[in-house]
Amino acid sequence: MNHIDKRPQRFGFAVKVLGQPGLKSNDARRWQSEPHLRVSLEYLRAIFAYLQKHEVTMYRMSSDIAPYVTHPDLPQFHRQIEECAQELQELGEQAKAQDLRLSLHPSQFIVLNSPNPELVEKSIRDLEAQAQILDAMGLGSEAVLVIHVGGTYGDRATGRDRWVETYERLSEPVRRRLVLENDDTR
Repeated sequence: MNHIDKRPQRFGFAVKVLGQPGLKSNDARRWQSEPHLRVSLEYLRAIFAYLQKHEVTMYRMSSDIAPYVTHPDLPQFHRQIEECAQELQELGEQAKAQDLRLSLHPSQFIVLNSPNPELVEKSIRDLEAQAQILDAMGLGSEAVLVIHVGGTYGDRATGRDRWVETYERLSEPVRRRLVLENDDTR
């Protein structure tokens, strides 16, 4: 029996709103200017309004919406998600009301199978923070974190084994949201 999905096709885009110049996706100020997730959330409210107006139902948020949230030398930024719990919940409710499917695509510097243990630890911290944002928004399993497997580093089997070992260290909230993007060039 053929199953035909009755849901309408979804159209969306990633991060930058080209149709409205000046609409920012995240607070990109340098740390000295005290950027904050709260500012990024205000930008997202405006983006959500744009998306609703144009009947766009998928959006990839900037992976930098919480500036410096995991930076080891800038602990003053580490509690942004907790500080914005109410705003995140409200924005998540707005996304649900609009039937807006959200995702994050962490940067190319998120490499779970890196032979560099420091990079792996940074990658885990970043994924944990991004999963925490989606959870704080109250979003379901359709809100995902999209990553690439990573490099082969000259030995595909060893690289794959490192990825699996690191995956097993991830928290349940990250594993629940993690999806792999095809990257067949490696």
